[in-house]
Amino acid sequence: MRKVLLGALAAATSMSVAASSGAYVPLLGDLDRARRAREATLELDVAAARKILDGADTSDTALALETARLLLYEGDCDGAVAVLSRPDLTNRPEAMELGDVSRGCARATAGTLTVRDDERGVVVRLQDDEDRALVPLIVDVALKARENLSKDLGVELPLPMRIDLVRDQFTLAAMTGLPEEAAQTTGTVAVAKWGRVTMISPRATTNGYAWLDTLAHELTHLALTRGTRDKAPLWLQEGVAKRQEVRWREKEPLDDFPPVDVVARVGLDKGLGVELDKIGPSIAMLPSAEQAQVAFAEVASFVRYWAREAGDEALPQLVVRLKAAESSKDFEQAIAEVSAADFQTWVKRWRGHITGLPKDLPAELEPGAMPANVKEIARRIRLGELLQGRGHARAASIERARAHALIPHEASVRCHLAESLLAMGDTQNAAPLVERIDDVYNRFGRWHSLNGLLHPDPSDLDRPFRFGIALDPFEPAVACEEKAAPELPKDAIRAAICEAARRMPR
Repeated sequence: MRKVLLGALAAATSMSVAASSGAYVPLLGDLDRARRAREATLELDVAAARKILDGADTSDTALALETARLLLYEGDCDGAVAVLSRPDLTNRPEAMELGDVSRGCARATAGTLTVRDDERGVVVRLQDDEDRALVPLIVDVALKARENLSKDLGVELPLPMRIDLVRDQFTLAAMTGLPEEAAQTTGTVAVAKWGRVTMISPRATTNGYAWLDTLAHELTHLALTRGTRDKAPLWLQEGVAKRQEVRWREKEPLDDFPPVDVVARVGLDKGLGVELDKIGPSIAMLPSAEQAQVAFAEVASFVRYWAREAGDEALPQLVVRLKAAESSKDFEQAIAEVSAADFQTWVKRWRGHITGLPKDLPAELEPGAMPANVKEIARRIRLGELLQGRGHARAASIERARAHALIPHEASVRCHLAESLLAMGDTQNAAPLVERIDDVYNRFGRWHSLNGLLHPDPSDLDRPFRFGIALDPFEPAVACEEKAAPELPKDAIRAAICEAARRMPR
């Protein structure tokens, strides 16, 4: 107690000096207790952090800051704002980021809907009530990913897991501290920070996105933050997250297409690569989407190579050792201890590995590549969309067929043409467009629902519709399994999503 009182007196004295001089005032108080609380919070052990902070001297600025951090991690943004609005914390550098994020979070979560699954330990906060239909799938995937992370990393995420679904990138930036411009430049749709996953609703994007895999990806970031006490370097964070984002589910045909090894090699050859340990604070803050694509490919390729060559136990052992690391030297020692070579040696081996691979990457899939005749393609697509919307299926099919001829491997263009042909009753010509996944270069929700409609697989009739929902749940045709209203999918969860998609189409 004496230590706390002395710290508080020192803080008060420093405040009076700072008021007259404008000098930086360090946080003072029970710094050891504050450190222990911060470590517990970073490890997502909010119960332990709360116990450490209980009964804290209200004049202790260090403990006040950690109380605000804990409140933010618990989802109490208003409470964090109240603490950080104290005069003795205002304008302190340590509190500024927390204050900005807390205020952004408080604004964004005003009037939100919170759905709690206390039995299974997941709390989902929604800006849009219509997104409630997605909650059962969010809970299911979160628990599967948690189980997989425990097995693969040796890290068990504490319950409850907190997931926020927001309307746009502006809100994503406000709630996480990621600059909005960076989010727009790199197309960021989710961030794991402050003890939770914040994701943009798939309703907010033109054709949805792989939102369930993204959830698993972001939960991996939380697990690594917990397991290493937020000491994992960025390449490890992103590389492991890319590796884990598909390990919660069965394999899908385009999981590694285009292959990350080849994208990394081509990107490095084109000068778009970044040294693994010099990526910066976030891949989302790289200057272009092309560099972000290459960086993701680099870290995913390297981690996959390292984990395969070093053995199954190397990764969880590295996580354990990083928790105690205090410097880059400690990290170098940790990776050498668990895998019998230092980081730079592994980088050289990996570069030798990808350099020896064939560069079998279609030109249109190279980082930064744009399809030839892009303006003509866009014009045909838009004209076809307008004609189809006005019921002129035959005229729309002509424009869409011309777009398909210019970009034959684009899944969305194939679906648009198939839609027009089906409206004309021409199933024979529509069916080949959505028959073979090898014919397309990208994942697209409606490709799967049309595939399920036109090429049902007796061994698993449901599979293509599961794939479609995982990519674009608010496209009515995808959500409703190509059924006409008022018919609904048989599965109760997907029926609710179908109804939500029909009520408020994107």
